[in-house]
Amino acid sequence: MLKRKNNAFTLIELIAVLVIMAIIALIATPLVMNIIRKARISADRRSVDAYGRSIELAIAGYLLDTGKFPTSVEQLTIEYSGNQVVCSTTKINSDSSVYLAGCTVAGRNTGDYKYGSDKSPAYTAYTIGNQVTYNNINYYVIKDSGAKESTVTLLKAEPLKVAEVNEYGAGHVNRYTGSVGTAYDYNGYGGMAYYTSETCGYVNNTWVSDGCKNDYASSEIKYVVDAWKAAKAPAASDARLITLEDLKSLGYSDDCIQSEVCFSSAKAPSWLYINSWYWTMSPKNDSSYNLWDVHSGGLGFCNVDNNNGVVRPVITISKSNISNAGN
Repeated sequence: MLKRKNNAFTLIELIAVLVIMAIIALIATPLVMNIIRKARISADRRSVDAYGRSIELAIAGYLLDTGKFPTSVEQLTIEYSGNQVVCSTTKINSDSSVYLAGCTVAGRNTGDYKYGSDKSPAYTAYTIGNQVTYNNINYYVIKDSGAKESTVTLLKAEPLKVAEVNEYGAGHVNRYTGSVGTAYDYNGYGGMAYYTSETCGYVNNTWVSDGCKNDYASSEIKYVVDAWKAAKAPAASDARLITLEDLKSLGYSDDCIQSEVCFSSAKAPSWLYINSWYWTMSPKNDSSYNLWDVHSGGLGFCNVDNNNGVVRPVITISKSNISNAGN
């Protein structure tokens, strides 16, 4: 009698096959997933590229339709039908090319992938305290954001002199010759009070105090600073007095400000100080009467009817207008 041959797998053989399949799966799955991930990244990057080209086509259409160069993407009609692309940086360069960075595609992060290049012009980067010259007048740099910033904020190295106060306040500043007056000068620098002469101080030999308030916008100081700017700093976009925030950025701490008197220290640069004290435009603790000032001993405060202070303007100006003077 013939015996029937049994072709079935044994249990051991089945287990061996399953183990082999598991090993293959363990090896193959990461490879497959990596291939899928790379394909998705590649597709997302192509979506960013397609979106960037769509913006550039929209720019060309805008130029043809209006004859003007668009200043923002919001002005454009972009024809793009792919996955949603959102970029934290979308910049139109001066040559009509587009720069995209920080993009997501359908909510997926594309990492550091960028479309195009940022063709923003590079500007001179000044260090705080650098001395520069504009219109033959020396200044100290008190604020600059670096090579991508086209403007810089400067503090005049010397305060306005008596002759300048008289010239730029002519017909407006009341140089009373007694002990109190809007532009009365005790120290040779051209000090003047913070308030308007018609509302605070001695008017017709009578003391008037109703208008003694901390109001830079209507003060004689602002009038003189504005007139000085028009004559000596016409290219500046702004002219004003220094602020408490400026002084904080230059080394004065919140602790000493809370104590109401900040003595000069290594943290505050020496060029902040001059032979006399000079006005800021910042009220002390929101006071309507007291304001901060800078003097040889550090940072303090004074009353707005005090006329010993001097005027040391701060300007904001394009870097193309200034030149280095060393320091």
